[in-house]
Amino acid sequence: MPTEKFYAVDRLDRRRAVLVGDSGDEVTVARTDLPAAVKEGTVLRVPLDREGDLDWPAARIDVEESESRRREAERLIRELRKRDPGGDLEL
Repeated sequence: MPTEKFYAVDRLDRRRAVLVGDSGDEVTVARTDLPAAVKEGTVLRVPLDREGDLDWPAARIDVEESESRRREAERLIRELRKRDPGGDLEL
């Protein structure tokens, strides 16, 4: 059983953060329960407590994982742009 999970910050508002887990699950968490430096795209390592629940106040920003995923997203965008013929789409 895993002892932690990865969640990426999808969007933020003044009080809440919407995060997406690696399995695609989406959760809303109070910003006060997360590290102060979170921003959209930040990847968090979230430990599980003894009952297997996510321990949001103990979440840590994973700088390396955040950067790795950002680079991969940029690579995918470049690849998609190479295949885009441009112009208008006809249906």
